[in-house]
Amino acid sequence: MKKTMIAFMSFLAITGCTFQNNAEKSVAAASTPNTVSPVRFNDIDNHWAKDAITSATLAGYVDGFEDGTFRPEQMVTRAEFIKLIISATKETVSGTTTGSDWYKPYAEAATKSGILRDTDFPANEMNTPISRLEMSRIAVRATDATFMNKAVQLDDKSAMYNATKAGLIQGLDRGELAPTANTTRAQSVTIIDRVLKLKSGTKLPVDKYAASNAELDLKKTNIFTMIPELFGGKQWEDASWNPENLYLETPDKKFKGTLDWVIAIDLADPNDPNRYLLGDVSKLTWTASSKRGVRPFVKDHPNSYILIFKTHVDYCDATEYACDIGLQAYPIGFVNPDWEAFYNGELNTLTGISLPGADIFPFILPKSGYQTDGVIQIRLLAPVKAFTQPIDKTVLGIVTSKQY
Repeated sequence: MKKTMIAFMSFLAITGCTFQNNAEKSVAAASTPNTVSPVRFNDIDNHWAKDAITSATLAGYVDGFEDGTFRPEQMVTRAEFIKLIISATKETVSGTTTGSDWYKPYAEAATKSGILRDTDFPANEMNTPISRLEMSRIAVRATDATFMNKAVQLDDKSAMYNATKAGLIQGLDRGELAPTANTTRAQSVTIIDRVLKLKSGTKLPVDKYAASNAELDLKKTNIFTMIPELFGGKQWEDASWNPENLYLETPDKKFKGTLDWVIAIDLADPNDPNRYLLGDVSKLTWTASSKRGVRPFVKDHPNSYILIFKTHVDYCDATEYACDIGLQAYPIGFVNPDWEAFYNGELNTLTGISLPGADIFPFILPKSGYQTDGVIQIRLLAPVKAFTQPIDKTVLGIVTSKQY
């Protein structure tokens, strides 16, 4: 059980006016050795962060103002956020925390602990509002000893990915990451509340939309977040997913194509952030049997995933390759348990759908009732004109279950 944190004495509010010793002062959190007074602010009753604000105030690392407000939507600076997280995690602070350089002891403590780097932002811009990306990077380091190691670099995309996967940061509308957006007082105390919970061993809820978007930015796919039951297994050593390896160049150097991304869409979720890629779903059909004229509607199978592969051609010699076809990308390893049922319109395996667009390769996969041969691969195929051995490349090999 997480230990109750007793309020610290007289911490300053996390606002620039307070830190600069302006006339308006924040209300210090009061405490006694055995009790903590309840906290009430007149502007948070209906605010989404009310619980986190109350918890943070009782813990003593943030205060309200003399007029009884908390001002949850007020911006927070880099210096203020660093002071907050150092106070909340009870890191040792040495030096004078007053005057124009009040924040330096907190920054030094953060640097010493490994949650801050000198390269994170310029020393003369500490009073600039902190962005969601900068806040995420600090929060990730504060909860993961691996990233506290100064030899380990945490680039922007990795920071957002690790923050969303850990549940430290939630997305905005439909998982929007908004890495450059400024951070508010409410957001900052919420993030720190999550930092403390994660450090205590609590598993945080994850915003699937945000994690999906962050994974797509970092890995050029969201399949590992969206379909973990299929793509969460052990990857082949010689065919592990690598965003820098998503291309196929033929031995004769006359064709090269690149896989831009692979996106999974949950058809059952009308709010899936990538659903717009499908256009009018009511018009989409999937391939069952062209000979029998069976083309069932995608909309009739909502309990499914859509997988879309997007490629482009880097260069192509039209005398040897079908440049209009381009680089093909597709998954293999699915086993059809009943072809007759499939031909009659039963979706029991992976199959293509009628989604228009150049260099687009779309598929539909039911969430259950399908089989694999125990391994799924994602392959790239060059559009060779002559009837020869296919020129292909496996960019992902992964061990899976055989029955879903």
